[in-house]
Amino acid sequence: ATLRDSLMARLDRFMPVKEVAQIGAAIGREFSYELIEAVAPRTKSELDAALSQLIESGLAFRRGTPPDALYTFKHALVQDAAYDSLLKSRRQELHAKIARVIEERLPNIKTTEPEVLAHHLTAAGLAEAAIPLWQSAGELALKRMALTEAISHLNRGLELVSTLPRSSERDARELGPRTLLGTAWLALKGWPAPEVWTSLHPALPLAKSLE
Repeated sequence: ATLRDSLMARLDRFMPVKEVAQIGAAIGREFSYELIEAVAPRTKSELDAALSQLIESGLAFRRGTPPDALYTFKHALVQDAAYDSLLKSRRQELHAKIARVIEERLPNIKTTEPEVLAHHLTAAGLAEAAIPLWQSAGELALKRMALTEAISHLNRGLELVSTLPRSSERDARELGPRTLLGTAWLALKGWPAPEVWTSLHPALPLAKSLE
């Protein structure tokens, strides 16, 4: 707690720097100049000055030069401190804006790293939009045989499905990730694993209800 207070005190000295750090923290431990420029409500000169101050403060470092620069918080605690200082409503607003920018300007991310977009949509409270992306992320990880990663992504999707009201549409949204989850557990632990049963058993009534 003392360390976080110290980090926030350093950020609080310059409001534009704090704001840019908060936006960067919402994007992730690493964020690109292109993305933060599109999200931050600052002019280019104001943004450049704030990013330079963030680097000079020792809280982050930069690789490359704008507009191709990548910024990384030097420690996860720095990112956490900046992110935790945001009100919940502001966090959701930021994540929604980040998701829009990714969809409009960086569409390749949706194809190659759907979990990134899914994360921001989830944090923005946009569950229905996030669910199919968590499924896509699980499918991609499963193809790479990154089984633990696939299970994590698919579970995130199913957690969101559980928040939706009961309907045939919800059943359809649940069936895909649940079937993939069973496949991932089967590949990871084999048929005897209880996780295979708990993942696939509920899929049968779901499939029947959709016939």
